[in-house]
Amino acid sequence: MMDRLRHDLRFAIRGFRRTPGFFATAVVILALGIGMSVAMFTVFRAVLVRRLPVVDQDRIAVMWTYVNDPNVDVAAGTDALSVVRRETRTMRDIAGVAHWPASAAPFVDNERPVSLNRGMVTANFFDVLGVRPALGRLLHAGIDEIGATRASAVSAAPTMVLSYRAWKEKFGADSSVIGRRLLEPLSRLTFTVVGVAPPGFDYPAGAEYWQPMWLEWNSDISAFAVARLAPGATLNAARDEYLAIENRVKPEFHFKGAHAATFTDTVLGNVSPVLRILTVAVGLLLLIACLNVGNLLLLRASGRAREIAVRRALGAGYGDIVRQLLIEALSLAVAGGVLGFALAATLLRALVVFKPANLPRLDDVQLSGTPVLVAIAITSVSVLAFGLLPALFAARTNLASPMRFDSRSGSETRRRRAVRQILVASQVALATIMLGAAALLARSLSRLENQDSGYDAEHLSVLTYTWNETKFKTLPSMLGLAQRLVKETSAIHGVVAVTPLVVPPLIGDAIWQVRFDEEGQSPSEAKSNPAVPAEMCGSGFFRTFGVPLIRGRAFTDGDDTTSALVAIVSESAARRLWPGEDPMGKRFRFGSATRDAIGGGSDWRTVIGVAKDTHLRTVRDASPIVYFPYLQGYWQGTIAIRTNVPLTALVPALRRAGHEADPQTELFNPQTMDQLLAVPLSQPRLGALLMSSFGLVALLLAAIGLYGVMAALVREQTREIGIRIALGASGSRVRVDVLRRAVIVTGSGAIAGLAVALATSRVLNSLLFQVSPTDPLALGGACVVLLIVGALAAYVPARRATRIDPVQALRAD
Repeated sequence: MMDRLRHDLRFAIRGFRRTPGFFATAVVILALGIGMSVAMFTVFRAVLVRRLPVVDQDRIAVMWTYVNDPNVDVAAGTDALSVVRRETRTMRDIAGVAHWPASAAPFVDNERPVSLNRGMVTANFFDVLGVRPALGRLLHAGIDEIGATRASAVSAAPTMVLSYRAWKEKFGADSSVIGRRLLEPLSRLTFTVVGVAPPGFDYPAGAEYWQPMWLEWNSDISAFAVARLAPGATLNAARDEYLAIENRVKPEFHFKGAHAATFTDTVLGNVSPVLRILTVAVGLLLLIACLNVGNLLLLRASGRAREIAVRRALGAGYGDIVRQLLIEALSLAVAGGVLGFALAATLLRALVVFKPANLPRLDDVQLSGTPVLVAIAITSVSVLAFGLLPALFAARTNLASPMRFDSRSGSETRRRRAVRQILVASQVALATIMLGAAALLARSLSRLENQDSGYDAEHLSVLTYTWNETKFKTLPSMLGLAQRLVKETSAIHGVVAVTPLVVPPLIGDAIWQVRFDEEGQSPSEAKSNPAVPAEMCGSGFFRTFGVPLIRGRAFTDGDDTTSALVAIVSESAARRLWPGEDPMGKRFRFGSATRDAIGGGSDWRTVIGVAKDTHLRTVRDASPIVYFPYLQGYWQGTIAIRTNVPLTALVPALRRAGHEADPQTELFNPQTMDQLLAVPLSQPRLGALLMSSFGLVALLLAAIGLYGVMAALVREQTREIGIRIALGASGSRVRVDVLRRAVIVTGSGAIAGLAVALATSRVLNSLLFQVSPTDPLALGGACVVLLIVGALAAYVPARRATRIDPVQALRAD
């Protein structure tokens, strides 16, 4: 038996050697389909399908409140959560998570600087979730509680838990990291690493370590609620109870509503629709690859009828034919599969290396069994169906029929030709859907990247400085440090403008929102005032960011605590606060919920200017912002600079400027605005890139399929074309006839694909920016591209048809 199999394998290899073009094309097509689909299916399974490393993830809720705009969260403090924790009937336990995104924090590890994205949580966070550590232990209530005052935290031996990805990438997966002490320069506190979280645990998004929240349950630190639902309780019931208690404990916030989401949906964020659409797309690509290989196999089978008939006439049994064909089909599938799995592994390694922002659970992505088995099953069935069945049918036919078969015989050739054309039209239809989606995402990305952001991102950079917090405890001392830092930075050659900031760009609308009492309002009227994002900045802010002032004046260095309190509002902030009125000269003060939290207390401020709307908080939308002079408020280590040279050339001088301002002040995490923009743009860029790649591959495969069908058509009709040329048909007429058939096949497929794309257009709606899912330019462009590529693919066979020698054609067969 083994001798027969070896003989059949050698025979198959010899056959592939005789047709190297067919073998190479089929293997490459299979490799592309298998490789891309396995890689995408693996990511889909790891991110969306595989369960999170928590206990009963469907019974965990994440809740937060809002005031006016449901899209902007306004979270109360952990002191309010402590009341919810005591009084709840719908939640078994509740933890708190700081409502701002995971932000970078500097550490020193044995004189080695290391940056880690911080997640601040209450000490019972991991207890509520039921998470088990990959190494060491996690934070626990009663063990890692922080004291009643921040000063007491110095003796509380603060602890931290590393994420699995940070442990691997920044600590080399060293198990001795447990017990290591990391110094945070800002607070001068030393944190002890007590454990490593399991792979796939990524909440808050991007967190590389978790530390207990300062002041635990007794502070007003804004926090989301992470709760485990009580038996029988529903998500909506927990949300309603949470809102009622929060409004009773914090009446000054005037919460209008609350959101509740499952822990799974919160972790995945908005990546779920992107991955689902890309997975469907790569599934279509795998289908196109299978159809294409099937077409090639049908072409090959049509020329093997005589070969099989000769072998049977020479004594080969039906079982011998079946075994030989099966070996050939499996050899082709194995060769394509091996190359495809190598491609999949390469793509997954590239994904992990480039680490697209906002894509969670990357440390859990690895080539696994289920996607591989699915791809093997689909391709194997396709190869066997298209490669084995037609040849087996030929093997069962009358031996004399294939011997007499020539290009003038009718029905079998027409049937096979129709099947092949249907397969190509199907490929074109699927390619139209994918190219249309790629064009929509590309146009959306172009609109997003090229919109008027209201500021000039070129040569703009944001710097963060750390200082000894125990040395600069008071607000005047911090503001003095900021003034010295601005002075030293401004003196650097290459720095054009400088401004301190409190809120870094692109951090979101929900951070640092304030509510105001307007002059002349009653307390009841003030309750309905909207919350507005705030920014505290220096006199050089509008020059540094290139934000034009529409009316009024900019801040000056004289706008400090000794002068009248002032503010500048953006256009949309003015419309929100004083609809239909002139904002210039309007007076307001901080509402009771935020009074004294920001400098100025209850004193009235006067609007001295109106600035153009900007996309400084979010990329997609212009945010209404109220600007305050930082010398009348607050500062926490961030400055922005505009330069006329690359930022990298200025880093040493900027570091020295920090030391000049104070010897213990260090430059930390300098970033250009382009680097900051790369984070929110990473998801639309990734989606557009992958969909465009899938679309181009689909276009290539459709062109290959059309070329194969047209080439076979010309070959099968050699005698007919020769007769037409002999009777006086011109070469251009023959060429046009061949191209016309190609356009019919391509056009019918494009029309069918366009109809499906229009019917399913709403699927892409949530991913698009200022582009309709039925955008005629994108969808029409995809059809035009396919028609052009189809015509080019058919041109070579059409040209070959015009070169047929009538004499040779009539002598054939």
